[in-house]
Formats: sequence, structure tokens, C-alpha cells
Amino acid sequence: MLPSPTRPLVVLVAPLNWGLGHATRCIPLIRTLQQLGCEVITASDGVSRTLLVEEFPLLTHLSSPHTAVRYSRFKWLFGWAMLRLVPRLWIQLKREQRWIKKTVRKYHINAIISDNRYGLSHPKVPGVIITHQLDIRTGFGRQADLLAQQLLYRYINRFQAVWVPDVPQEPSLAGALSHPLKAPASPLYYIGMLNRLASTPLQAARSDGPILVLLSGPEPQRTILEKIILEQVASFSEQLILVRGLPSASSNDVANEGPQHTPAASLALLYGVSRVTLFDHLSAADLQNLLPSVSYIICRSGYTTLMEMIPLQKKLVLIPTPGQPEQIYLAAHADRQQYAPQFSQHKFSIAQALQVARQYPYRFPTHFSETPLQSTVLQWIDALKVSRHNSA
Repeated sequence: MLPSPTRPLVVLVAPLNWGLGHATRCIPLIRTLQQLGCEVITASDGVSRTLLVEEFPLLTHLSSPHTAVRYSRFKWLFGWAMLRLVPRLWIQLKREQRWIKKTVRKYHINAIISDNRYGLSHPKVPGVIITHQLDIRTGFGRQADLLAQQLLYRYINRFQAVWVPDVPQEPSLAGALSHPLKAPASPLYYIGMLNRLASTPLQAARSDGPILVLLSGPEPQRTILEKIILEQVASFSEQLILVRGLPSASSNDVANEGPQHTPAASLALLYGVSRVTLFDHLSAADLQNLLPSVSYIICRSGYTTLMEMIPLQKKLVLIPTPGQPEQIYLAAHADRQQYAPQFSQHKFSIAQALQVARQYPYRFPTHFSETPLQSTVLQWIDALKVSRHNSA
């Protein structure tokens, strides 16, 4: 349904709730839409919805259909765990298709931006899908990859455009994942890095700063890595900050392992009160304030983390989620390009990893800081306004 041409465009932004990455990279997109005068409604669930509510408390935040994802404890079972999800994901697509039709009618939505949610296209409402996963990696060989790509393209092609959060030229951040040999039928637009921390001035990493550990991703692997890190704290002589990646815990005061601090209290601990500081979660502003003080960042090779940290020239130590083909590929690609070294979670040692990192020839491409997001969104919004005017 099209409202009056004088009313702001209502744009639904719907990130996938598999960890925090998809919601995190929608933050700069939402800010851009607001700057262009759009009314933004978000749709997600779980920790993704919690994060967006925290960052944008004045927006309307809808709960949308969600399929909970839990990775296997063992990397060799990851693929089978994903295969077991296939029927549930198929049901999820159908639920999303029914849900989006009702939601468009109820909230008079003019346009949809879906981040890796393939069921949220609408036959009468312009929509774009954000994804860097165009060359699929299943872990079951190339034929399985091509079959998965063919199936996903059927849903991707229902959107009017594909926004790829990467640069169009090499060296790129996602490599072959975002530059497939066969592109979908829907036109591709490379929108650069979606970085909520893009306004942070580039600064040389401190050699004597604390080590920052950023945890993220579905369970149980998030908790497994947290335990590996915490078990080494007693013998680790340097200052360490651990961000657990649990926004729901920090916002709801849920009791969990380790001390909980407000951002102000935790930041105070960085200056000599304690060697180790734990946060359940940090907002974009708090993380941005923290980054200039740290020397190295230990993290997963999730795509959003790479998008945020590598353009800011942060020295990363990458630990891909065991058995997760995309993260394994991204970590290997980052290491080949000398963006960051990679390490296995199995028998991971903070001290040994930092010893390698301090000798590593970190390379930071300057073109990663180019951000055509604003111009891409502006052209899209202008086209929507023209279409609405002609239909009025």
C-alpha cells in the first residue's frame, strides 16, 4: 500500500539473527536511512533485536519469524548439524513469506531491506537483499556448493537488487564469496564496508595497550572459546578485556559467568585496577571509545567483524569457528592477503598467538575505507520516491 507522497518512506530493515553480525552491520544502514528522512522499522528476534533496540530505542522494533541455530561442539559434525536444519529453514522461509505480507499491510511499508533473509521479498513492494554470500561454501564439496547457490539464487532473484557489502575490485575482503563466477539475475551493487565505527579516526595500534577479545556467534562455540580464553587468564601477564557478545545478558541483568560492569566502571578498570575486565556487551559508542587504547584484537573471522576492524587498521588475531566453512574461508583469505593471521581454536594459546602477531606483516588496503553506501541508498530512495509519486 502506498501512502501519501508527503509522508516519509517507511523502510523495513530485517537482519538475520545468527549471532550479532547481521544486526551490527545494519546499524550504519539504518543511520543512513534516517539521515535521508525515512521512517525505519526493524524486524528481527533474539540478540539481534536486543542490539537494535539498544542502538535505536525510539524506532519501532518488530519480532519476526526466527529459527534458532546451534552449532555442533565438534567441527566434523558442523555440516551434518546444518543439514538437519534444512527442513526447519524451509519452514522458516514459508513463515517469513506469510509474515511479510501481513506486516506490509499493517505498517504500510514502502520498501524492504533484508539482510540474508531470503523469505522477506514481497511481490508488490520493492526490496533489496544484503549479502556477501554469493559463492556458497557448504563444506560438502563443489557440487554441493553449486546446488546450494542455485537454490539460494531462486530466492535472491525475487528481490529487485542485491547489495554486496564489499568492494568491487581486488583485493577484496570476502574474496570469491562476494565475487562469484556466476552472478544472480538481480543486479549487484557493491556498497563497500558496512561499518558502524566508520567515524573512528585511523590511529596506529598501541604496542603496549591491552588485548581485546571479541566473542560472537551461535552457541555452543561462543562459550567454548570463552572458556578457552578464561582458562589462560591466570597465567597471562598482560592486560586483557573480554567482550562476551551477550547483549541480552547485559540489558536484562541476567546472572552469568564472570563479573558484570557498567561501561564506565569497566573502562575505569583499564587503568590499573585489574588486569582482566569482562563486559557482556559494548554498544557501538563504547566500543569506539575503547578501540584506540588496545593493541591486538582476538576474534572470530565473522564477516562483520572483519568489515569493522580491518578498514580501521586494527591488528586482528583470527580464530574461525570450527567446522564453519565460511569463517574458515574468510580467515584463510585474510591470512593470504596479510590482513590478519589465523589460528585454530584447538589448543589455542593467547601467548603463542600474540608472539606470531607481533611479527606479522599486517597489510591494510586503503580502498577499504571507500564507502559508496550513502550514494547507493540515496539513488534507491530517489527511485522509490519517483515511483510513489507516479503511482499516487
